[in-house]
Formats: sequence, C-alpha cells, structure tokens
Amino acid sequence: MSREEQPKDKQPILAGATPEERNPDLWPTEAFVPLERLLASSLQRAGQAVRDTFGHEDRQMTAREFVNFWNQCRLKAMATVGANGRPHIAPVHAEFVRGELFSTIYTDAQRLRDIRRNPHVALTTWAPDGAVAIVHGRAHVVPNSERTSRPGATGRERRTVLLRIEIDRIYAMKGRTRP
Repeated sequence: MSREEQPKDKQPILAGATPEERNPDLWPTEAFVPLERLLASSLQRAGQAVRDTFGHEDRQMTAREFVNFWNQCRLKAMATVGANGRPHIAPVHAEFVRGELFSTIYTDAQRLRDIRRNPHVALTTWAPDGAVAIVHGRAHVVPNSERTSRPGATGRERRTVLLRIEIDRIYAMKGRTRP
C-alpha cells in the first residue's frame, strides 16, 4: 500500500511527524548511510545459519529498500523477555521516521513491563513473497509521549507510549521473484 493509499485517519506512530519525515522516498541519501552500514556489519557478524539465510546476493536489500519494505508492512511482531526468562510476543505498529525506528505500546501491556526491566527487543515482519526483515535492539520509552489511543474491545479508553528502538542488528532480504 502506497502512502497515498493509506487511510487518512490512521494515527501516526510519531505524533507530529510530517509526511516527508515518514516517507523514506523523500529522505536525503545520507539518512540511509548508518542503516546501510548496519545491514552490512550485521550480516558479517552473524552466525552461519543467519548468513546462509540472509546472505543471498540477489536478495540483499539496500537500506532504502529495507526502510520502504518495513514501513509498508502494516504489522510487526515484537518479542520481549519476561522476568522469568520467558518470551512475550505480540503484534505492534513500528515505523522508521527520519531514519529512526519508533513503535507504540499500550501502557498496560506486559511487554512494556518487560522493557522496563530489560530493554532488549526483537521485531520482525514479512511478506507473502518471502521478503523478511528482523531487527534487534533496545527499546526506550520516549519521555512525555503518553497519549490516548483508540478504545479496546471493551470500549474503554486505552493509553500508549512511544518507544524509540536503538538498533543493534538488522537482517533483511527481498522476496523471491518468480518467472
């Protein structure tokens, strides 16, 4: 779905972000340099299984392709680690704005309690053609970012906070092209 096709009433993840800040096609080339380096260094430092999966030269994504793919996928899965060491995973909205990754999370979510104890998170998204991206990093609550969100199934008001994800690793690959 292109930016023009997205619903106009969709609440942006980063309140106040302009369409230009949210649309990677309008970012200057230098905004992608840190992500380009991170894509390359992540693959170089990866174990053999990850390199075998994400190392296909014909399926490598540039940083611009990665951000466009990531932002066009509506939902991502975010994993956190609970106090007992067990994983928690749930769908989230997350997007790159001005070259940084942001997400929102409900203030009463288990994952927010997990992040406050241990900020390490992993996020992933994928497409039916086999395109996939995985991001590892540390989530930080943005101060003074709490806001009202749409009501839940019970009809009660919900609150969210903004997370800024400091990225450690990125693995991404394009989908397969079929003849």
